[in-house]
Amino acid sequence: MAKLQDSKLKTDKSATKTAGKHKVEDMNAVSGSKATTKADKDKDLTKKLVLTGADIVTIGEESEILVGGKNYNTAVISQVEGVRTPQFRAISALAFHQLLDEAKVSGSLIRKAVDKEYARIDWNDPEINKDSEFLQKFVRNLAKEIRASLEQDAAQAQTKLRSFINHVVEGFATSPEGIDNLRKRSVLVQVAILSAPLPKEVEESARQAYREICKEAGEDSVPVAVRSSAAGEDSRKKAFAGLQDTYLNIVGEDAVAQAYHWDCASAYNLRSMTYRREAILDAMAKTEATGDESFAEKAKEEWAIENTSLSVCLMRMINPVISGTAFSADTATGCRGTDRDDLVSIDVSYGLGEAVVGGIVTPDKYEVFQRDDGEPVVIRHMGCKDVKIVYDDKGGTKKVPVPENEIYRWSIPISTAESIACGVRAITRTYGGIIMDTEFCIDNEGELWFVQARPETRWNEELE
Repeated sequence: MAKLQDSKLKTDKSATKTAGKHKVEDMNAVSGSKATTKADKDKDLTKKLVLTGADIVTIGEESEILVGGKNYNTAVISQVEGVRTPQFRAISALAFHQLLDEAKVSGSLIRKAVDKEYARIDWNDPEINKDSEFLQKFVRNLAKEIRASLEQDAAQAQTKLRSFINHVVEGFATSPEGIDNLRKRSVLVQVAILSAPLPKEVEESARQAYREICKEAGEDSVPVAVRSSAAGEDSRKKAFAGLQDTYLNIVGEDAVAQAYHWDCASAYNLRSMTYRREAILDAMAKTEATGDESFAEKAKEEWAIENTSLSVCLMRMINPVISGTAFSADTATGCRGTDRDDLVSIDVSYGLGEAVVGGIVTPDKYEVFQRDDGEPVVIRHMGCKDVKIVYDDKGGTKKVPVPENEIYRWSIPISTAESIACGVRAITRTYGGIIMDTEFCIDNEGELWFVQARPETRWNEELE
């Protein structure tokens, strides 16, 4: 990752100059003591299950091992001057591993229940395949039944959760099996995770993270997004972004703890497991073509399902009137504008950002440049914004039609596009000038919030 350059992220290493040898020796002793104290403090931070943005930035890039790329990038932009970000907390991957190591499951009960229920489903049924949430609901309902059974006889749960998972996934990455067997492995693992209660300390970490967000927001309860932040996500050349599940508009400690549990299970969903297998198979093909064993060895180590590590990001959800994405380059060509790299390309529409990110609407597009004198130049292209995604009062989100008189109205004025561009450039400078992919929203009071940022994966690599 590019070296962070923002002054706010640098440790002050200045020391008072003193005259005389004894003074210098005294200062060296003090400096050594301070360095030791800082190292101890950083070490203590790495043991925390709940981390703030300041904690993550203090630890530095090494924190990605604990909190993943999404949380790391969120922490970085939360420290950029002039950029407003929602309150958030990262639940460390240590909590995920604590769940795998401390929870016990009944392997025989899980296999028996999954074998029975899985065989009853026609997985080629068009109606089932059309329901994007069918597999989630199938897994959760089955896990609920198993959990109820274990509450009657807890002695059945004797196998460590991590051991059961490793037995289920052993050999999957290089096996020739089809999608049906892969799906069944995924179901077995997810059911196992959800059938085991969260360890008390892990559950409390999710609740604590939510309470801290509410306190910072000055509210008794606020809606949050619960998102995965897998190790290396948003920073590796093969990013995990979007493979695990995201839960929006989650309100209350109980709901947050449940969503955290769901997210842990989604680390082994079919998308993620298939993605891992394809990454390994691609590397093995490269090894066969070149004779270089290092490609396969590195991929097996990097993408092994046994090495899965998941952190979770809890972020206060802003109720947006407008949302969108903004890149510090042209998304189609990688062009960065003038030799000052000042181009910012913005896609924007009404409601929550999922309408833009998911391709549900054709957003308005703004391209913002700067003249030699610093004055902005904005080129805009109107889209077709006929639907929007909004919060549902019952929880979650829903699609609603956009009023006819707003479909072909500009979603934001030129001045707002200029403000978004300024924020994107500030974030880009923080990352040493590489192309950045950001997401933003605007609330009903007209406040601009940046909710996510990550190094862009395609053009940064091609332009190196």
